[in-house]
Amino acid sequence: MEQNINDKKEKLSFRQFLNVVWWLIGFNFKMSPSGTVLYTLISIFTGLDSLIGAYIFAKLLDGIIKTATNSVAKPTEIIPLLILYLVYKLTFLALGSVYNYLANKMSYLADFKSIQFLTDHIHSLGIQTLENPEVANKIQRTKETIRMVFRDFDGVAFFITRLTALLLSSFVILKTMPIILILIFASMLPKLISNRIYMRKSWQYIRATTEERRVANMINTSLSESSNLQEITIASVFRYLHDKYKTFIDKYIKENMVIIKKWNFSGFMLGSLTEITSIFGYFNILKNLFNKLISVGDATFQMRSLDIFTDNLSRATTNFVSLFERSIRLKEAKEVFSMKPMIEDGHIELEKCETAPEIKFSRVSFKYLNTDDYVIKNLSLDIKPGEKIAIVGENGAGKTTLVKLLSRFYKVDKGNIFLNDKNINDIKIDSWYKNLGVLFQDYNTYSYLTLKENIYLGESGEVLDMEKIKSAAKKADVDSFVGDYKHGYEQVLSEKFKGGKRPSTGQWQKIAIARFFYRDSPVVVFDEPTASIDAVSESRIFSQIYDLFKGKTVIIISHRFSTVRNADRIYVLDKGQIVEKGTHGELMKKKGRYAKAFKVQAEGYQ
Repeated sequence: MEQNINDKKEKLSFRQFLNVVWWLIGFNFKMSPSGTVLYTLISIFTGLDSLIGAYIFAKLLDGIIKTATNSVAKPTEIIPLLILYLVYKLTFLALGSVYNYLANKMSYLADFKSIQFLTDHIHSLGIQTLENPEVANKIQRTKETIRMVFRDFDGVAFFITRLTALLLSSFVILKTMPIILILIFASMLPKLISNRIYMRKSWQYIRATTEERRVANMINTSLSESSNLQEITIASVFRYLHDKYKTFIDKYIKENMVIIKKWNFSGFMLGSLTEITSIFGYFNILKNLFNKLISVGDATFQMRSLDIFTDNLSRATTNFVSLFERSIRLKEAKEVFSMKPMIEDGHIELEKCETAPEIKFSRVSFKYLNTDDYVIKNLSLDIKPGEKIAIVGENGAGKTTLVKLLSRFYKVDKGNIFLNDKNINDIKIDSWYKNLGVLFQDYNTYSYLTLKENIYLGESGEVLDMEKIKSAAKKADVDSFVGDYKHGYEQVLSEKFKGGKRPSTGQWQKIAIARFFYRDSPVVVFDEPTASIDAVSESRIFSQIYDLFKGKTVIIISHRFSTVRNADRIYVLDKGQIVEKGTHGELMKKKGRYAKAFKVQAEGYQ
């Protein structure tokens, strides 16, 4: 692991650092424009707090001493200073209250809006981009970083506060003891370098363990999701996964603590240099006081200025190094938000068609990222408007990949796909999706929503139509069990919510099919749609499909031949190529792969 850490050293130029900080400010400004501006301004004023307070207190102290030691002086002479001190206290108390309010507000916004912005952007990147392992790792690290985006901005504001106090206090010290100023700066350099080294080591370790942390997070999710607990419990998987998770976490914490322990010890030793240097400053101030070169108030102000300078120099340098090293992580977040989809959107708007478009695959070849073998090889296929076709083949034949290419999840490597003689790459993706409905085998289940909403998501861009929802439910055989729900179509579909009820796997699939019927697209694709449904329900649903989708193009991918036998044309896919095609009767007469597979399956049902 150590070798990996050392091999992967991140570099960040000062210019890149400034770009990242500017992006960070812009990101927070996007979340809350007024909050960001006001927070920054208050940070600047807060930097004046300590020095102004020290100055007024010094003058007040001199006034008190003068009143106490001079019989001519009157106590009322210090009243203006007391009033000024009170105004100062109340002013910065008010600023502090506003500052804390804004900090809480911005922190809450960062918790939710940052993830919302990231989710929106991830959605825009497309599946082909997200399946890149390097992109997946960057997104994982960004998810861990982005929630702290306000904390990082607070680091910028904190640096501004410290820098303001540092500059003002340095003027006081420069005027009275310039040599001490130089010595304190010099004593701070070793700690500055040490902080940067250990912050870098910490980030490099986090970066090197990204994939392991992804696995650990997945294990944790598996162990906490009730849907996974059946197999985990019966197969006694819990202990194995628990130990695997614990082994990584123990190792991760242990190796992190080694870095932190060395870092803290180094900070203590090197920080002592600055404290020792400060003592020489105090000695110089006291010498001037004893020689009656300055007043007690002046001595107090100079000593306080020295403390303010030393403290703010230490905090500002530590904060700067922290911000610089954090910027390496933020640079990745900035890169993620700057990512463009691998598939560029087209420029042709496709209106929702009354008649399904003609679909043509022309010598299409495709292989997945980081693989050498083509999943689809020089495949040509014409689908006429309103045609009902079926695609069959063994697992790994390329059936689902073909659907994903039609859905523009991926861009073909060779050849073209045409919709009404227009290249699919030239058509705006969203306008194509208005005409396409795909029911994948791995369909989504929205257990936190009601039954009505689960169906409505099929066409959530339109106004909810309850009659249409009931019609879709009837077509998908959902009406056969909706009566079992206490709240009917308003039933939340999870027992984890009050009054909720979880559908069975087969019922979930019927709900997904109902969502598909509700969408009512000109081109409909069923990708193994009835794997979890009993044969009777399957027969009831698919006996209606061709009638229900008259005038629409229907593409069915299924391993059950009872589903595909009534298609206008059946294509047999093998290793990314069409090896047979025809009607059910024609393919049975050929006595080829389709006929053999059909007979094997038929015998299994006997």
